[in-house]
Amino acid sequence: MQPISRAILALLLLALPGLAAAATLSGTAVDELGQPLAGVQVEAVYQGYSADQLNAAGASIKGEAVTGADGRYAIDLSVLPPGVYAAHAWRIIENGGRSLIVDLVPDDAALFAGNANSERNFTALLVEQSEALPYGNAGIFVLENAIGDFTDLAAAEVTLQDLASGRVFVKPVRPSGEGLVATGIPFGRYRASVTLDGQPLLVALWGASDADFAASVEHDFTMGYGGNMFRVMAKP
Repeated sequence: MQPISRAILALLLLALPGLAAAATLSGTAVDELGQPLAGVQVEAVYQGYSADQLNAAGASIKGEAVTGADGRYAIDLSVLPPGVYAAHAWRIIENGGRSLIVDLVPDDAALFAGNANSERNFTALLVEQSEALPYGNAGIFVLENAIGDFTDLAAAEVTLQDLASGRVFVKPVRPSGEGLVATGIPFGRYRASVTLDGQPLLVALWGASDADFAASVEHDFTMGYGGNMFRVMAKP
């Protein structure tokens, strides 16, 4: 058995039955400009159980709240079991006619005791890559070789122009379990072009058997099993 860290032990002692008091998790959710976000879902999720303590359906023990027009929320922890909790927040956005869940970034990811007043604030920042979100929390551009082409694309760079706002993102691709990807791109419809060692490649949408390769291709991030990808094939 791994030894319990002092920080976790302190939380567990603080959360022991008999020491419980009225407690609340509260805070705010804002966008990347600091403006309040309404309708953000926030959870306080119980962390102090073992697998055999879960019910047959494997449901989590948690308290929930939704931010108001001022971006604030509050969760009453006193109705939940004594223990250690984690805070999590997300919002639902529309992406190409589909609803997607996008995680917000906490100002403090540490666990907290369920019988103490705690504050966790969240921001709707774009995450390109993190330990918790290896593919970020936004659109994922995936680059693959055209059928029958074996060019090494590891050093390729993608340019993505948002067709609505005109905003341009220029990103190198990186290896991942999905292949070569560029992440952290706001959802929307884009024009994509790819270069390799400064030279433009021909591109087409992934999987199109009759694809016409061109200097650029347009699509949104609705491809792939998660409905959050823009997949492209490329060749010299």
